[in-house]
Parts: sequence; structure tokens; C-alpha cells
Amino acid sequence: MASIEESLRTLRDVDGVYGSFVISGAGALVSRDLPAVFDDAVLADVGPRITRIYETFASGGDELESVLLRYFEHKLYVRRLAWGMLGILCSAAVNLPALRMVGNLVTRRIDPEVGTGVARAIPRPRTPAPPAVAPRPLPPTPAPAPVAPSRTNPPPPIAETTPVVTEAPPPTNGPVRMYRGRRIE
Repeated sequence: MASIEESLRTLRDVDGVYGSFVISGAGALVSRDLPAVFDDAVLADVGPRITRIYETFASGGDELESVLLRYFEHKLYVRRLAWGMLGILCSAAVNLPALRMVGNLVTRRIDPEVGTGVARAIPRPRTPAPPAVAPRPLPPTPAPAPVAPSRTNPPPPIAETTPVVTEAPPPTNGPVRMYRGRRIE
């Protein structure tokens, strides 16, 4: 898989890129071009976490092409492949259009190369398996006997209800701007 590593090395031509890695759809490390600080044990932990991020968005109905995780001094750009994901670790001041362009070029080189030897798709969210044995139905429970009102047990008072009036937000012609779940005017 030397050609994958050579393709990953081309990402370092973009100013601010520290290195990159490729993981399979299951989160296993396929190839890497990172400084020695990031050993295989670290990437073994990172791979499944990245796949869970994609699974989380996929379970909500969103198919992501790429994700940019921003940290204080670094960014992690993750791009989906047909059979896995490409991760690029870079500085916060990286030129994002250049990073996306080079990431697309590397993706085109890597995708047909390894797609036959590695799992073809990113795993979808797991659905619970049906039970092996059908559960036994519960026996019917008898309905409680009605209690007649008496002087010691008067019926509860009927509460007066007042209609709740809510104010509808004004219609907008453009997109609604939100910050932490609140509308920005």
C-alpha cells in the first residue's frame, strides 16, 4: 500500500497540513502519513470514533460528504470515501478551499485503488436483531371495578380550562439564523 502513502504525502504540499490517514468503513487503520506523535494505538481509538460520528448523522437522515472538526489550534478534516474515510490533520489557519481541492484529488487516487480489497461501504446504524424466541404473551389483567361516588369519596372537581394562545413566529423569506437553538434577529 505504498501508493496510498505516496498519495497521502501530497497533502503536505498545502501549507498548514501536518499529516493524514485513511481508515476503513469499520474504523480500522488502512494507511497513514502523520508525525510520530500519532502512533497506531491513537489511530486505533480515533478510527471507530470517526465512524460513529458519521453513523450518528446517518441515523438522523443526513448523508455527510465531509466534516470539519475545529479545535483551538488545529482542524481535522474528514472526507468520506466509497469504502472508508480520509482524515487530514491541519493547523487552524489552513486554506480550506486548497485543502478541499487536494483532498478531492487524493480521494480520486485512493478510492479505486483499495476499494476492491476493503469493505465497500461505511456501516449504517445498527438495528436491533429480532429476538430468537418469541416472547410469551402476558395473561390478561382484569379491569378495575368502578368506584361509585359517596360522601367519603366525592368525585374530583371539574377544572375550568383556559385556551392557551401561542404567538406564531413571523414568516421569513430567507433562512432562519439560529445560535445554540435560539433564533437570531
